[in-house]
Amino acid sequence: MNQTRTLVLAGLLLGAAHAQTAPGPVPPVETPVPVSEPAPATPAPATPPAAPARTAPLLITVQVNFPALVNGKKTTVPFVSTLNLPGERVAVLRQRGVITESLEADLKTFLASLPAQGQDARFENLGTAGWAVVQRNGLKVDAEQTRAGVLAALKDPRAVRANVVVTGQVAPERTLDFFAGKGITAHLGTGVTNYAGSSAARMTNIHVGTRNFQDRLFEGRTFSFNSFIGTISARAGYVPGLIIAGDRTETGLGGGICQVSTTAFRALYGAGLPVVERHPHSYQVHYYQPQGLDAAIYQPTLDLRFANDTGGALWFQADWNDADGHLDISVFGKARDFTVELSQPSVLKTVPSPADRLIRSAALKPGERRQVDWAAPGATMEVTRKLMRGGKVIRQDTLKSSYRPWPNIYLVGR
Repeated sequence: MNQTRTLVLAGLLLGAAHAQTAPGPVPPVETPVPVSEPAPATPAPATPPAAPARTAPLLITVQVNFPALVNGKKTTVPFVSTLNLPGERVAVLRQRGVITESLEADLKTFLASLPAQGQDARFENLGTAGWAVVQRNGLKVDAEQTRAGVLAALKDPRAVRANVVVTGQVAPERTLDFFAGKGITAHLGTGVTNYAGSSAARMTNIHVGTRNFQDRLFEGRTFSFNSFIGTISARAGYVPGLIIAGDRTETGLGGGICQVSTTAFRALYGAGLPVVERHPHSYQVHYYQPQGLDAAIYQPTLDLRFANDTGGALWFQADWNDADGHLDISVFGKARDFTVELSQPSVLKTVPSPADRLIRSAALKPGERRQVDWAAPGATMEVTRKLMRGGKVIRQDTLKSSYRPWPNIYLVGR
């Protein structure tokens, strides 16, 4: 019996052992995760401070219309002038909120620069719009109202402009009616020459002669250059300069006046007026490029004359610029029903220039030498002028010029 109990107990123990080792579901095994400290957060990039808003400039502007005559019809052209206050200055002025002393000074200077007196009407080249008579009136300006408008604009952060208050215009003595009444409505021609390198005396004589063509009316039937400019004299303002006298160059009163006669010739010839009298120079003067379109005068024997066949008056305007030697004379009158075409000068014959020439002069120191003329070949030239209407030639003429060969000429002190 004891043996039996022992066997039973052994079986129970063996079954328990088998129960402990029997296969069954395996519980999941958790892998331990290493614990670490959290990474420090990356700081966000610093935001740059916002740039201060830029203040726009303030424009103090006057804008008016001036009377004009375009192709014989009355109209207007704009006149605009502006005082520009930079944005940086405007920002400071807006902080101050007043018309500062410096702004007051600038405003006064600007208003004083505006035309208070009218300028006599005259022709102006308006570029693509062509030539027109413009009457630039004087302006009546209300400074107090203008100042108030500027202050109001400074106090308004959105304002970019303040207007000059114009209460009226003052007409000049010569108005559009002067030109309209005489039928002078069209640009007929402009002559251009260059006198760069001229002596002071020669430039003086060019100025004196050209002033006769500055805003000048001619109402005759035959234009005479000598009559138009009057006597060449010291009283008129002319000074001694180099002139061509026969076969030599010498000092004479008014030397350089042929620069003016040549320029006037080119204006009237280009306008299509018939040539009555014209004399080329003895030789090709280097101031008168292109050659073949010059006109010599020598009072009282040589003149430049044109027939005025426009059926009305002629009006002259002229300007010069000593810096680049530019001289131009323009002529205006009754509108023509044709255009003028000029050919380039053609050389028919040429002759070489002779040897240099020396001329003794008491005006120079012994041994001193000065060149007064430059060598030029002799030549015969022609220019053809055509008057065109509707694509057809209605008149044609030929301008012929003969020049003798000319040497380099030097003055040499005795």
